Amino acid sequence: MAPTSSSTASASRPYRSHKVPACDLCRRRKIHCNVDVPGQSCRFCRERDLTCEFRQKRASDAVEQRPAKRSRANRSENRNVPQEISSKGSTIGITLSKQGERSLPADLSPGQIHAQGICLRNEHLSPTVLGQGTTTPSESLAQFPSVAGTSPNESSLMLNPPMAEDIEVLEHYLTSHGAARSMVAKPYSVISTAPGKPIVYLTVPRRRQGLRTENEPGQKQREIMENVLGKLRDHVVELYFTKMHPCFPIIDEKTFKELWVQDRTRISSPLLCDIYAAALHFWHTSPDLQPYPQPDLSFMYNQAVSALQEDFLESTITTVHAALLDLVGRPVMSISGNIITLGRTVTLAHSLGLHRNPANWRATEHEKNVRVRLWWGVLVHDHWASLAHGTPPLIQSQNCDVPLPNFDTEESHISDTQSSQSLFVQLCKLSQILGQLLPFVYTLKNDPADTMRSLRRVECLVDDWETELPASLQHAGSGDCLTNGVSNLRFCHLTIKLLLCRIAFKTTTSDVSASPAEARPYRLGMLREAAFLLIDFVTALTQTQLSEFWLPYTAHLLVTAATITLRCLLESTDTITKRTCVEKLAQFRDRLQKAKAESNWDLADFCLERCAEPIDKICASMRDVLPVAVPASKERGTATSSQQSELEDAALDFDFASWSSDFLLPVDNFDYPFDALWSVPG
Repeated sequence: MAPTSSSTASASRPYRSHKVPACDLCRRRKIHCNVDVPGQSCRFCRERDLTCEFRQKRASDAVEQRPAKRSRANRSENRNVPQEISSKGSTIGITLSKQGERSLPADLSPGQIHAQGICLRNEHLSPTVLGQGTTTPSESLAQFPSVAGTSPNESSLMLNPPMAEDIEVLEHYLTSHGAARSMVAKPYSVISTAPGKPIVYLTVPRRRQGLRTENEPGQKQREIMENVLGKLRDHVVELYFTKMHPCFPIIDEKTFKELWVQDRTRISSPLLCDIYAAALHFWHTSPDLQPYPQPDLSFMYNQAVSALQEDFLESTITTVHAALLDLVGRPVMSISGNIITLGRTVTLAHSLGLHRNPANWRATEHEKNVRVRLWWGVLVHDHWASLAHGTPPLIQSQNCDVPLPNFDTEESHISDTQSSQSLFVQLCKLSQILGQLLPFVYTLKNDPADTMRSLRRVECLVDDWETELPASLQHAGSGDCLTNGVSNLRFCHLTIKLLLCRIAFKTTTSDVSASPAEARPYRLGMLREAAFLLIDFVTALTQTQLSEFWLPYTAHLLVTAATITLRCLLESTDTITKRTCVEKLAQFRDRLQKAKAESNWDLADFCLERCAEPIDKICASMRDVLPVAVPASKERGTATSSQQSELEDAALDFDFASWSSDFLLPVDNFDYPFDALWSVPG
């Protein structure tokens, strides 16, 4: 009962109380600071969507205070006050940093924090190291709360390099001339002073002024999702770190698990909502969750998306974590929504400085590694979404200098295997190679000679990547893979090879005068073989491989493979080649239908919806003209073969000549714009 009464007393501030001082705004207006709701701001500030602030009192102000004139003030001096207001301005154990933010003493519990009317944002998943007593403030990003994402009211934006140099010179000048330190908050934070590459952040308010927002974004959605999951939420979180995190390790696993055990309320609600939603796809692969019915994916994802949209209104680095998990989740509910979310995420990542190499920053190695992995997660989404959605990439290689990801020694023991960590690194390398091809996909000013030279360089990079691939990540071609995510890696590799051939074919056909006559059939044959490799790979996938980690962009890239094969079917003049294309497409369609029916593979839906009808009509035309029959004798073999060839020519030439390109490619340009990628003749 004692703690409750104490909390109530501190929460309900007495009139003209000296023990619990009024906030700055109420003091300036000379009105009663009424803290009527425990754990929140006073009534006056809360009605205006403001947060109670308590400024420091200068030492000179404390000395120059006039003596009390009233007897009531004299009596107040004899009261038993537990903490006095020091000359440094520390009131009730709340100190102020240089940026004007409140830093809380370690002995205050969360309940005591809320009892003082302090509203803290749960952004503790920023890359800070828990339990490292040897880390000094000067070696960690914790000294910059607005940069690390732990400040409740402020955020930071990275300045452009020329502006950062100017700020650094000005800072050195003021320091060398001994400028007096004022109590006004500094607008800039210098994170790195590497020669020629200063990193400077500008401190800005986190929330939009005058806009009413939730005290903690995503809190309502988190409660709803946890009520749905009930006691199973521990298993769902464990499922996420077993199935998805090893293949896409953008979360600070060490810090998350420590907070999950110690105090779950400190974990960002939007991030936790997206972890719940992303793990639900693997529900039936968990022995602990199989006996229970799977929650409705659409409902759960809508809650996670709603929480993320609230978080974007006062975004921090944790918003990037949550957005990447939202984008990697399956099934894909809204293509246009994902495009918009990705654009906001990439822009936010740039503004937070994730695109810069943190090697020389005043941060721990753990913080640096988490930022590096987070940036590469953004880059993977940007490049593969660009290829899948038909939008130019937002990340340009000349604007970022982040090295490939590295993993802490401690995290190596937490994660499943080193193969999973290496798999993410290899995916980053492939995405880097893809980034060199995307400009040729969307360029409107094509130089054929320069394009072919660049394609030859990229082909060498792909060959080097394949040669240097660790043995544990090499796909055997059949059977089940031991490492989760290897099938997705192999699919991405084959997609890049297919894209290489497609760009080369387009470049050759766009400049007929500069290309020899045999160049077009040669490039068409290379394109057809690359498409066959991808189709054969998908056709041979087992049920175990289908349940592995896959990027959601696989659904669109399957349509790419089918569309290219249809194009090769139209462009080919050889009857045997046309028949091979039809057979490959039929096998491809049958495998996707089986994967959807038996394994509930959601990635097959988009391809079946777009390409199943053209493939069905092609196969039907072949069956109508070419009845399935086995030759009766060897003597009739020659005649039968000749007859069969004539029938094939009649069937293929007649049917495909009468079909329009819209029939072969029933694609909505908004959902899946191929205009910049496939120049299908009308």
